[in-house]
Amino acid sequence: MHGATGESGGDGTAGWARGAAECLLIAAVFAAAGAWPAPDVNEAVYLTKARHAADPLWGRGDFFLETPDAHGIFYLVAGPIAAAVPLEQAAWIGRIAGWVLLAVGFRHAAAALLSSGWAHVVAACAFSFALRNTTAAGEWVIGGCEAKVFAWAFVLGGLGEVAAGRFTAALCLAGIGTAFHPIVGGWALAATVVTWVVSRMQTEPFEEGGQRSRGWPFWWHATLVTVGVAAAAAGVVPALGLAAGADAVTRAAAAKIYVVDRLSHHLLPRTFADGMIARHLLAVAVWWLLARLLPPSVPRRRIATFTLASLGISAAGIGISLLEPWAPGATYSLLRFYWFRLADVAVPFALAMTLAAVLEDGAACLRVVPCRPRWLRVAAIGLLAVDLGLQSFHWPLTGRDTVVPRADGKLAALAWADICDWVTEHAPPDACFLTPRGSASFTWRTGRREVVSWKNSPQDAASLVEWRKRITDCFSRSGSLAEMERSTVSLGPDRLRDVAARYGADHAVVPLDAPLIESIPGKRLHANSVYAVYRLPVDQAGK
Repeated sequence: MHGATGESGGDGTAGWARGAAECLLIAAVFAAAGAWPAPDVNEAVYLTKARHAADPLWGRGDFFLETPDAHGIFYLVAGPIAAAVPLEQAAWIGRIAGWVLLAVGFRHAAAALLSSGWAHVVAACAFSFALRNTTAAGEWVIGGCEAKVFAWAFVLGGLGEVAAGRFTAALCLAGIGTAFHPIVGGWALAATVVTWVVSRMQTEPFEEGGQRSRGWPFWWHATLVTVGVAAAAAGVVPALGLAAGADAVTRAAAAKIYVVDRLSHHLLPRTFADGMIARHLLAVAVWWLLARLLPPSVPRRRIATFTLASLGISAAGIGISLLEPWAPGATYSLLRFYWFRLADVAVPFALAMTLAAVLEDGAACLRVVPCRPRWLRVAAIGLLAVDLGLQSFHWPLTGRDTVVPRADGKLAALAWADICDWVTEHAPPDACFLTPRGSASFTWRTGRREVVSWKNSPQDAASLVEWRKRITDCFSRSGSLAEMERSTVSLGPDRLRDVAARYGADHAVVPLDAPLIESIPGKRLHANSVYAVYRLPVDQAGK
């Protein structure tokens, strides 16, 4: 592996051992940020789907689990693990694998841009910090076990190949990333192609890595491209098939639900949280100013081109969003493709690598602060160490009952886990539940069906329209998604009977403080201090 200053991976066992040690340290840095209690935000979505894909009898009949899959490669890899061990264990296995793969990809990229091992680890710390504090659309890389974590690992490895000028290898890795997650890998493919074209236009002098790449035989280039294309097709073709069979009206309705109702905080700029775009632009400015302190470097120039390409994709997304008042249907159809996702990662990556490069360059350090470079390094490393220390407050260590899974952040988490444990032990395996609107981990914890969950939204057009109907039927008085109730019970006994019969629900988990709870047409089976389980009349549940 060739570094920015000619570092060679050919120094035998010592070089491999040093690289492995760096990867383990970087993985530990990523674990520090991502080690939340399970299930994390999206694990209850991805790992229940993965388990159902491997064992269709588990959760059979659940609305969400039976919808078409958008990430088949991930489910093919993770499904057997999720079916073989408890889901919490599967989550930790997947997390560790993801953190290690991210670390390998990141270290490979860092070795092409930085000279020293300590700088690789510092860059990882800065990357972790920047990911949590500089994104515009809330994208994340380090976290729970889901498809995009593995996709980003291959994209990061591809950035190392971009920096070294080995573009066919970069395209191959981005293609593999696309197999795991079409959006993540697809945009990385696009930015890699742009960087390749710009690189050729500049007729830049190839460094040693580029010369080796050009010296590869044609059949090797062809193999890499073939593997990349085949892998990308394995991710893209099933994703494109999600709209198959739906008419134009359904597709348009699904696009609006996806962009406006469900995921506007990632897709629709006018709804982004206050300050998100500003902090992202500030990160761009800081990266650009730090880069001015460093001498010219072809690898850094390639990464800068890739980063600017990602910002160009974001700018195109902003432009598309401005058309919403005149062409909302077309706007929503296009905004489904996460135009801001790549820049949300490319900018923190470029910023982290540039900061580490400045810290390892004594002359650049003096341009920042007129003191010995070691003091600036100590100060920067100290601040990053404090940030890592602060992450320890969410580690799920023994005795920390107040640290709860982020998937249960909208519930009384401990009481929710208790009620789910009771359901697991006592409810019939084929029971179907109405659950509170904030629930995201019911099927994960119990293996039982539920009528609908806000978090578990399908990917295909027809199911997404059905999902919205179920949400409004269960929680909305007006048919809109504004001011919805926390529980179907609060809509009254007649509405409860109608919804239960329509969707085959024979049980309900209800918050004890829900309005009209005393009117439930069923029998209370169990309760704790926050929630109660009711059995609904079988004749009212369509049984």
